[in-house]
Amino acid sequence: MSPALRRYAVRALARKLSLDSKPILVGPWRSEVGFEGLYWIPFLRALSAHVPDFWQRAVVVSRGGGSVLYGQWATIPKEGEPKLEDWRPVRAIDLYNLRTVAEVRIQNLKDWSETKLQKQTRVTPWDRDVLRTAAEAAGTGKRYHVVHPSWMYWALEPFWEEHMGLRGLLALTDYAPIHKPPPPITIDGLPSQFVACKFYGRATWPHPHPETSAFVADVVQKVAAQVPIVLLDSGHDGDEHVDMKLTGANIHTLPKLEPTINLGVQLALIGRAQAFLGTYGGIAQVALRMGVPSLSVYTQFGGTAHAHLSLSSWLSKRSGVPFTVGSLAEAMMWRQTLVTPTPMQPLGAPLPAQIPETVGA
Repeated sequence: MSPALRRYAVRALARKLSLDSKPILVGPWRSEVGFEGLYWIPFLRALSAHVPDFWQRAVVVSRGGGSVLYGQWATIPKEGEPKLEDWRPVRAIDLYNLRTVAEVRIQNLKDWSETKLQKQTRVTPWDRDVLRTAAEAAGTGKRYHVVHPSWMYWALEPFWEEHMGLRGLLALTDYAPIHKPPPPITIDGLPSQFVACKFYGRATWPHPHPETSAFVADVVQKVAAQVPIVLLDSGHDGDEHVDMKLTGANIHTLPKLEPTINLGVQLALIGRAQAFLGTYGGIAQVALRMGVPSLSVYTQFGGTAHAHLSLSSWLSKRSGVPFTVGSLAEAMMWRQTLVTPTPMQPLGAPLPAQIPETVGA
């Protein structure tokens, strides 16, 4: 179906939702957090502009406390810590309160085995059952609308497949910044200023691997010598990504957190951070959406669409938020080029004991 007809279908969905005041179940979202911040929430915001009281009627079903991405501040704080009473959260039911982490993971793997996609491109019987449970938990009754992620995946597919340009994408999305959420809990012992860090294995960043491990250890050590680092550990096996374990001076780790708040805590810490450092992927994209500068790396650009990087680059330029992405090979070239200049040695002077350290490696 052409992009124009897909836009028409989405408008028809908005008209249907506007015909009554029944609750709207949004989700369940069980895909990557990068897609949630980069596409799903912008899609919902654009849809909600055509549906009266959309967010007052909505019940968001996300996972791990990820629903904090959907909330907003009544007034944007200018200085100091924001007051929690100024925060307007959406009405939400956490998926991990309805199903275990293992059950969600098994369903995602089942989708992959059947479609070869880690995307919610269809409403599965499992999703319908979760929505019925969510409706019971929220007390909405048996009559409600559903806005399932498959709507977003279907509507925006032409952009990822390069059959639709940025203008077509913007006709279906709203890229107002995502507000930095308050933490769901207080974690003692963390520095007031820090860099949030998350290096993990994925298609673009193999782990375990000697080259990536050596690179990360070196970079994190250099950054930690200048500013505290807070590691965003997942704490559970919610997806196929495996966190790289890092230790050292000025490196802080999170305590073991409950699955229902784990992601929410990580997102809140990204919002508080001076910058994000890690693997190129969803977390770096969410940092950008919250206005946090980021530097992320990959080895070979495979297993992901270039459209995501192009969109992130456009958002970075439009917002003025640095979003630096480079390959491991590019990083090595910069390290060989940007060296600390040294004064010319007089004749007969001994040579330096070692090669000068690189800058900003």
